[in-house]
Amino acid sequence: MSATRTPNHPVTVSGHFKPLSPSVPESVRGNQYGFVSTPSYFQCAGIGGNKSDVFEVLLKTNTILTHSLDVGSVYYLSGKLIAMNDGSTPVLTYFESSLIKIGPAGDNQPDFKNKTSIVGLGHVAKREELIGNDGDSGNRLEVEIVHHDWDVQERCHRSKNLVKTHTLYVMGRKAEIAGNLVDFEVETNTAVVMVNVVSLTSGHSVGRMAQTPSGSGASSPRKGLNL
Repeated sequence: MSATRTPNHPVTVSGHFKPLSPSVPESVRGNQYGFVSTPSYFQCAGIGGNKSDVFEVLLKTNTILTHSLDVGSVYYLSGKLIAMNDGSTPVLTYFESSLIKIGPAGDNQPDFKNKTSIVGLGHVAKREELIGNDGDSGNRLEVEIVHHDWDVQERCHRSKNLVKTHTLYVMGRKAEIAGNLVDFEVETNTAVVMVNVVSLTSGHSVGRMAQTPSGSGASSPRKGLNL
């Protein structure tokens, strides 16, 4: 009898990336299609927005082997990210159909720090209320969302309109979060996400069912409609 394994939930990622070196096809001789890999990086400014760090990521897509990203250009793309907690480089498998060449990289390019969007699903394994120490009057909630083979640490946004969402993070509860990648904790190889939206997928009561309107005998004054 085989052991049941928790399914893996890669996060959905979209953002802007600049290649660090030419794309390399992972080809078997004679094949026209396969995986093409391109080294790149995430631009992060930390939770307070006062840092300037980059973290390597491997961009990968399954396409024709002549596919290549220009080193001197910036691209927008979206795909699925697996960030293991073993120190290995995260792999972002992107959809070629989402790829857009924005323009040349350089000093005049827009600031993309903390602009990588993240949507992920998992269950709450740890939560801790932290006192704000960067001039913000409010506290922040640090939550660890666990998936199979990788962990991502989400920190709830400190805007006043999201404070009431802190109570949604209950140990063992399954939740989907959406936010921005702001940092990587090098010691634990853990991604840090500033959460903007949280949605519960389990552990909450079902809301009141909407009643289905019953049709009336009277016809609608508008042609083709029954109210």
